Amino acid sequence: MPIEPISKDLLRQKVSDAIISYIYRNGLKPGDQLPSERQLAEEFAVGRNSVRLGMHHLEKDNFIERIVGKGSFVKREVSAESIQLKLLCVNYKDLLEIKICLEQLAIRRAMEIATKEQIVNLKEIALHLCALADKGVFSIEADRKFHTALLDCGGSPTLSQVVLSLIDSLNYYTSMLGNVSEIWLKTISFHLDIAVALEQHKLSLALAAHEYIYQYDVKVLEGLTTDIAAT
Repeated sequence: MPIEPISKDLLRQKVSDAIISYIYRNGLKPGDQLPSERQLAEEFAVGRNSVRLGMHHLEKDNFIERIVGKGSFVKREVSAESIQLKLLCVNYKDLLEIKICLEQLAIRRAMEIATKEQIVNLKEIALHLCALADKGVFSIEADRKFHTALLDCGGSPTLSQVVLSLIDSLNYYTSMLGNVSEIWLKTISFHLDIAVALEQHKLSLALAAHEYIYQYDVKVLEGLTTDIAAT
């Protein structure tokens, strides 16, 4: 097997995190100048282009300011809390992507082995979620019950245990954001779509509905990113 290249986005993220850490460790304040791209590239043992991408990312997030002909300067103070929140964002993204992949596997398995009784139960839970949503209520407990039933349809206790652990971790992270129920409410109809698609043995529709739920999960991630920029 050929060696896979390192993702440019991953390297850029690591460089930007390293620069944030550099600012914090050295106690740099707003207005303080950062070392040149060449110096930072030597410090981090990466190419200058990677440093440039990382700097661009930090400029976009309002951490630094780059002035042509003068250099790069700290734009706002970096606190321990902002670093923790940045790490939280990365952790959320990783957990979310793993959860999505594993749950799609469960959907594929469910299409092959789920019993009629399991799908009826899944649909009833989805209808209950819809009834709550009509009242403007999003229930984390009811949502977890739906995903538990969906995983049960996949027939793998180990897969169920892993995904439910991921769901609990994601719910813990989102609890730090305050009330995000407005976003979650927009996913409810797609839960019912998944159940109906399984009932009708339409895999592509079930996966498409699941993808829409993922898109709203990403909006929660964007909320985390916005909080980082405002910290």
